[in-house]
Amino acid sequence: MDLGSIFEKSLLDAYVAEHHADPVSGEPLTADEIIEIKVSSSSAPRTPAQASIPSLLQSFQNEWDALVLETLTLRQELLKTRQDLSTALYYHDAAVRVVARITAERDEALKELGELSKADDNSSNNIEQA
Repeated sequence: MDLGSIFEKSLLDAYVAEHHADPVSGEPLTADEIIEIKVSSSSAPRTPAQASIPSLLQSFQNEWDALVLETLTLRQELLKTRQDLSTALYYHDAAVRVVARITAERDEALKELGELSKADDNSSNNIEQA
């Protein structure tokens, strides 16, 4: 049997019982070789009242309204996310500036401490020589 062929089980069983062959390729086929496919129940077709033009227009309007509402919600979430990101970037930038300022102050303090140490060493050497 050709892979990819799907038939109504009762019709296929009747054909195979009569012809003992695959309806597509004509190759020999037995009922044991048939694989049954289980599917969930399908939705019921629209009633004539639901298939009328005003009903279809109302259905399209409802779908459109749902789509527009979803788009609005997504845009609001996007705006909130952008604001949160902007705030996070602002705080990050401020933190980087604070760290840079503190690092510069530390380096300046270490430099001054080094200069004071040299001056103190020079003055103590001068006192010892005298």
